[in-house]
Amino acid sequence: MPAIFTPVASLKGQSVASATQFSRADIDALIQLALDMRAHIEAGNTIDALHGRVMTPLFFEDSSRTLSSFCAAMMRLGGNVVNFKVETSSVNKGETLQDTVRTLDAYSDVLVLRHPKEEALEQAIGAATHPVMNAGNGAGEHPSQALLDTLTIHAELGAVDGITIALIGDLKKGRTVHSLLKLLTHNFDLKKVYLVAPAGLEMPQEVLDHVSADVQRRGIQLEQAAGLTPTIVGDCDVLYTTRLQKERFEASATGDADAMAAFAAAKSGLLIDKARLADAKAKMIVMHPLPRVDELSVDVDSDPRAAYFRQMRYGLFMRMAILFSVLA
Repeated sequence: MPAIFTPVASLKGQSVASATQFSRADIDALIQLALDMRAHIEAGNTIDALHGRVMTPLFFEDSSRTLSSFCAAMMRLGGNVVNFKVETSSVNKGETLQDTVRTLDAYSDVLVLRHPKEEALEQAIGAATHPVMNAGNGAGEHPSQALLDTLTIHAELGAVDGITIALIGDLKKGRTVHSLLKLLTHNFDLKKVYLVAPAGLEMPQEVLDHVSADVQRRGIQLEQAAGLTPTIVGDCDVLYTTRLQKERFEASATGDADAMAAFAAAKSGLLIDKARLADAKAKMIVMHPLPRVDELSVDVDSDPRAAYFRQMRYGLFMRMAILFSVLA
């Protein structure tokens, strides 16, 4: 007898645009659904809930994990994926984003968009008649990443409430940390958040302003630092590190050169390696949305506290839960 899964009702037919659209009840339900689907799949079973449904990914930026996991999630649910490639499409003939979206929307039940411009998401949602999943809009947000990160924390540590987390690296351009900070502070009673970034790469003021009321309401301690210290490392349940978003600097104003230089100079103070983890708790996790460059040493990979490869696997099941809830 096929397993019966319960979709998160508030997501039915909805675009997933921002981490701010999810309530605590939504997140808890998505986590449970993802874990149920994981248990079912890893027991050797299949799910055919989205048979006959079609997803089209529109990726205007490179991707390994997000593109592959959304496609795998759709196929694991019994759905189909259109193999659309921007580089061989009419985009190269000058077709607008809106017209490209309207075209693929005509063939699909759901679209997954990644684009270097923040405003592209709103344009796509406006042009589409079907739900659009935000797979990253410039330096804006990456909501499905925040959800899978929250699932990872819950599954690895047993709870999200009460944790101390450090967000480390390029907090200015890193959309994953923007979404994660918004989602966690709005929905969970965190103990403390460290924002660790060199000068010029701090968390944007608009993001800090957005979370300010939730931070105060929940009594969350928020501390900014220019580099990792033994005290910060030892205090954290989660070290969440990110790479320098070099492509966003290169595509923006030349004034960012100073920030890039500052990052290069500060790298040693941000590096997570085996020696750094000597100061960490026995029970904690290191997370990274990947890809990594040189901010996370490979000598951490064999440490059981390194959760970033398991994090990828959690991403498959969270995206299954999202697509199932949107389309079921």
